[in-house]
Amino acid sequence: MKTKHIFSILLFITFGINPCFAQFDMEGFLATSGGDLSLNPTQAKLDFLKENNFTGPWISRVEFRTRSNNADFSQEDFRLRFTPANPGELKANKRYYSKQVDLLNLEYQEEFNNALMQRYKIMIDHLFEYEKISILETQLGINRRLIEMMNSGTAVYSMDLGDLIDSESNELDLNLSIENSRINLDEIEFLIRDVYEFEGKIDWKDQEVIEVQDILNLFAEFKDHPSDQHIYLTKIDQRNMLAAERFNIEKSESLRNIGYFQAEYDTDRGNEPSDHFGYQIGIRIPIVNPDKPDLNRRKLALMDDEAILEEKKDDHQREMELTVLRMDHFTRQYEEINIKLTSMSNQNFFSLQSPDKSIKISDLIKMNEFYIDLLVKKNQVQKRIFESYLEYLDLNGKLSETPLRNYLSKDLTEY
Repeated sequence: MKTKHIFSILLFITFGINPCFAQFDMEGFLATSGGDLSLNPTQAKLDFLKENNFTGPWISRVEFRTRSNNADFSQEDFRLRFTPANPGELKANKRYYSKQVDLLNLEYQEEFNNALMQRYKIMIDHLFEYEKISILETQLGINRRLIEMMNSGTAVYSMDLGDLIDSESNELDLNLSIENSRINLDEIEFLIRDVYEFEGKIDWKDQEVIEVQDILNLFAEFKDHPSDQHIYLTKIDQRNMLAAERFNIEKSESLRNIGYFQAEYDTDRGNEPSDHFGYQIGIRIPIVNPDKPDLNRRKLALMDDEAILEEKKDDHQREMELTVLRMDHFTRQYEEINIKLTSMSNQNFFSLQSPDKSIKISDLIKMNEFYIDLLVKKNQVQKRIFESYLEYLDLNGKLSETPLRNYLSKDLTEY
């Protein structure tokens, strides 16, 4: 766990501080997860525990007592009492410290995983908004060609004034949609630059992004080997173990006063100097425990913790199965859209001509809108496939596994 943390920091130093000499790089952006601000509170606790532990002293109390046997200010009786610590409490505190460090390391890993997932989502949002603009610009180009044909009066298609008005209206709508998508891109890019500086704009043509079919192949592979060791569940389990160790500490604390050793010096006792010295030993007999009701209440709470963990495991398993179900649906949608797109791509609607002008410009407008609508739907379904793919990787604990990989890259590049 510590090695992983050091590795993440090195990645942040390498990619997160001096990336301004290069263009946007997916691996470099993902590597900034190691420097995310959300990791700082947990790291501060880990740093504190490196210098401070929960080990208690072997002697829990030292008392000095003196008294006078007469109604004057002279002191004749001196006593020095040492109360030893309960060895069971010392051991429990040592185990508690170890489990506390383990829990903090898990919390650190969880925060790192969340920061990584957040960066993946940001990249997916940018990627598909970028592709959406490309689709809208294609539609805009075709729409302008139709307008030119109608304005020139050379078209061999029948038309009326309403077709021209519709096309002009579509052009305005397309320009506004493109501008809205560019605003979204700029906002997303602002968030990226907030943690990762680079030159120029993000151009996904320069990035080797994984194909949908490769995603489906990987998904099928991961689906055959599911994992129930998600960081979140491991953290809950570790937290329960910490609570159980805390119970052991409280149980030991209830028996903290196990006895004492007392050295005495009494000037009124005996005539020889050696007669003045003495000692006492006291041992507590644990017949009754006044803290037992509180301990029983704590025991009940521990039983609740175990029940909650089992419930979370069931939720996790259910979420994995739902992700598989969603992916199956998205895959079928993707295949249906691809079949229709392939069919339409084989036709050149501008080459359809008829001497009697039976083909209307309005029909070409509808064909164009339908084709672009298919491209938009494909873009949306692809995004859902990418999101489900990453969600399943997260549920399987793959995202932050070492060696770290860029699961959006074509070759799953290590970084």
